[in-house]
Amino acid sequence: MFLKKIIYGFYMLWVRIKGFKHTYILKTKGDALAEEYLKKTGYLWSEFTLKIIGIELDVRGTENIPKEQCVFIGNHSSILDIIILLYTIDKKMGFIAKKEILKTPIIGYWLKKSKCVPLDRENPRTAMLAINEAVKNIKEGSSMVIFPEGTRNKEGKVGSFKKGSLKLATKSQVKIVPVSIDRASRSFEDNRQFKPAKIKVVFGKTIDTQNLSKEEEMNLADNIRNIIVSNLE
Repeated sequence: MFLKKIIYGFYMLWVRIKGFKHTYILKTKGDALAEEYLKKTGYLWSEFTLKIIGIELDVRGTENIPKEQCVFIGNHSSILDIIILLYTIDKKMGFIAKKEILKTPIIGYWLKKSKCVPLDRENPRTAMLAINEAVKNIKEGSSMVIFPEGTRNKEGKVGSFKKGSLKLATKSQVKIVPVSIDRASRSFEDNRQFKPAKIKVVFGKTIDTQNLSKEEEMNLADNIRNIIVSNLE
């Protein structure tokens, strides 16, 4: 495992160096090709990470992912959740993530270049600004990912969802795709060691956010959470 960490460390340095190529493409060839390079880099990084840790994915329900932009809402136990979604979702997308992750040297660097929106948990007043920025990203063609628990839950349970986070979908009027990820923390965070595991990922049936009644919108967070929990069982 120690050797794997060394190899992964060198690989991550290579991923950081690739940022210079992204900057070059952006300046000389434009946004479209730069975004393609960004997406490919994210996929290759996620593929390498899953392989070196020894994670085998059991992915179900990809047919539920719409062609148009949407909001993916999932449970959250590990930073590996981001890697898993980059690997399994073939779409231009960004994440709503806590601001601290954007300060990390390599992952944060690339997230800043994507459509990632930082969220300050200690300042609720900025939450709506983050939602509005994410809605703008959706209108410009990017899907968004949000983990409404607000923090990682490493005990295999799904915490309560913060209802305000659902405004991302209701304001943008796009479909919601519930995503269930079966405790990815087993493969790293639980003991800070790479650990092979088989992780189930389920993309649930889409939920249309257009023309929701007030009652349906009020119960939306609980309903999505129930779907995610059900698909984990």
